[in-house]
Amino acid sequence: MSSSSSSFAFALAHAVFAFALSCTRHDLSTPAPESITTADSGAASAPNATSATGTTDALPLNRAALPLPANVRFVGRVDRSNPNAVRFAWSGTEVVGRFQGTSISARIRDDGTNFFEVLIDGEPKFVLQTQPNREIYSLAESLPDAVHEIALYKRTEARVGEAVFLGFEGSATMMPSLPPSTRRIEFLGDSITTGYGNEGPGVDCTFNPAQQNEYITYGAITARMLGAEHVTVAWSGKTIGEMTEYWERTLPARAESRWDHQSWVPQLVVLNVGTNDFAIRDPGEPRFVRMYIALFSRVREAYPNALVVCALGPMLSDAYPAGRRNRTLAKRYMQATMEKLKAAGQTHFEYLDFLEQRESDGLGCGYHPGRTTHALMAERLAAFVKERLGW
Repeated sequence: MSSSSSSFAFALAHAVFAFALSCTRHDLSTPAPESITTADSGAASAPNATSATGTTDALPLNRAALPLPANVRFVGRVDRSNPNAVRFAWSGTEVVGRFQGTSISARIRDDGTNFFEVLIDGEPKFVLQTQPNREIYSLAESLPDAVHEIALYKRTEARVGEAVFLGFEGSATMMPSLPPSTRRIEFLGDSITTGYGNEGPGVDCTFNPAQQNEYITYGAITARMLGAEHVTVAWSGKTIGEMTEYWERTLPARAESRWDHQSWVPQLVVLNVGTNDFAIRDPGEPRFVRMYIALFSRVREAYPNALVVCALGPMLSDAYPAGRRNRTLAKRYMQATMEKLKAAGQTHFEYLDFLEQRESDGLGCGYHPGRTTHALMAERLAAFVKERLGW
């Protein structure tokens, strides 16, 4: 390894250690965002800049909820215990509707600072930032008077906070939604899968909701490449053991909020966990294998027919801490896990190594994968799935 490569790997591994050390706590408090800004793609059919940032007239937060149309479709884990106020937290959750008209607004209640990608007719138009004292957000104005599809796509992860969708509003007429894709993928992971810092300016920034975008993660890109719906269940800084519990939840900050796994059954599950288990120390092969098999077994119990891809993420490095060789250890532990699963009679699962990321591809905050690395991961995964499932 060259001196420049060695110094990069050292810095990368040190950043993984520092990040996971700060995040792998059992408290569920949300950190204060740093210098939050709102991006705007400037699309012609998007509303003006004040609408894009949610600076509309404030409405009382206790305003009565209007009945949600039955043809509003949700992609992802949502709590429908109040059918007129659908609550969600996981990144990548999507609210989809079709309407006839030229403009449309949405009512969203959010105590955090979540960011949403607004898509019109399948195209990203602008980024909407929610605000605690706002409910009404204009999503589209001056469109051709025709049938359009509108989608709100949660870019930010669950640690930023929950959001509540209260309905679409305006003069538009809601139309029946198109049938969803029959292809379904579930991604279970950590900060890599959430898109931590993937829109950040470089490696020196820390967590900032404005610089996190699940829409351009390897998972979301893979799903679009394969024409599939996808659900992301991921939280930055979490270990295999922690994600085994979080995977059971609809709203991850609420231990009592349990997800019905039979309500949405994927044909493919991608497990991209384990990076944070190496953050503080070598977890040891027996413990790593035991924790991984416990998670795998729960997934297999819920989805007996799914292909499960057991992935090794791109962030682990052999350079730091000195003498630990974390990537080599992780590969060894993963192979030991695969062998134990086969010995136990498990089938229909595969190991996939997302190659170690390269500095030349550009990196996001805290040495997390940037746009290019996510795109390369998606290409690798999509090709892998096409070969195995024929999609």
